Amino acid sequence: MRKFNKAAVVGAGAWGSALSIILSRNVKGVSVWARETEVVDSVKNTRMNSVFLPGVEIPESVEFSSDGTKVLEGAELIVWVVPIHFLQATIESFSSCISGGAILVNAGKGIETGTWRRPSEILASCAPQASAVGSMMGPNIAFEVAQGKYAEAVVALNSHAAALDAAAAFCTETFRVRPSDDVVGVEIGAALKNIVALAAGFCDGMGLGANTKAIVMARGFQEIYRAAASLGAWSDSFVKESAILGDVLTTCMSPDSRNRTTGERLGAGMSVAEALKRLNGRVCAGFETIQICRMFEKMQIKLPIMSALCDLSEGKIDRRTCLKHMLNP
Repeated sequence: MRKFNKAAVVGAGAWGSALSIILSRNVKGVSVWARETEVVDSVKNTRMNSVFLPGVEIPESVEFSSDGTKVLEGAELIVWVVPIHFLQATIESFSSCISGGAILVNAGKGIETGTWRRPSEILASCAPQASAVGSMMGPNIAFEVAQGKYAEAVVALNSHAAALDAAAAFCTETFRVRPSDDVVGVEIGAALKNIVALAAGFCDGMGLGANTKAIVMARGFQEIYRAAASLGAWSDSFVKESAILGDVLTTCMSPDSRNRTTGERLGAGMSVAEALKRLNGRVCAGFETIQICRMFEKMQIKLPIMSALCDLSEGKIDRRTCLKHMLNP
């Protein structure tokens, strides 16, 4: 099994910082690219990312820098933790720094709006020198993972050998990562679970109770499966990989989930504009992805819960009609 001498993490938010801590347990050198100079200064002076991951110590072996060339130089494993709509531009700006044969793992969740390209497709097109590309997902709240609370994830790459190597690099006693070859299933699951979380929050906002919310979550997971299968995902991945279902459940239930919270506000009667304003500039990935429903409609794939929310977001129906369509497909 391949051992990595250097890993790089592009993106110094909470999740990127948490993953750098995880990687430092198995990789000798770990570097993190931070766009914000205050993050670099914070880690240098206090060994903590006080901006995005306060209270968690960053190991001395992890270096934060705003110099992309320095961070990526010689990295055999590169983890991308940037919003999907910035992924192409970020990779292109660093493409000359990516070593031939490097393994590229996307740790963000979503799909490119308009083109509907999956993260691995963006990675492959922008960095053809990479030996393998793919994504990871799981029920991974960054602060809990960084604190060493038990969590699981799955990393899917277009090379089985590379998936085995990458999974081993991430594995610790409290963070179990399984390798997978089902890149489509993992990436579509990671993107669409945000829409299902909007639906779960919508139920909360409508005051529908646990029974109704459970049905909506279960049907939402079935919709993710149908959508992913239509694009070539493996059917058994959604049964075998507990991290896929776990990610959906965490996003639907966590009080800190922006998607669930935004859905709750819609269910309570807020407009889309009002609900998004409450995020104070933070991103609601479910709304960024929701237009993908139209692509599946053209493919004649029925996704009643997601389509109803898409109609609501476009102002075509009110919240009570949305609920009717969600519960009576």
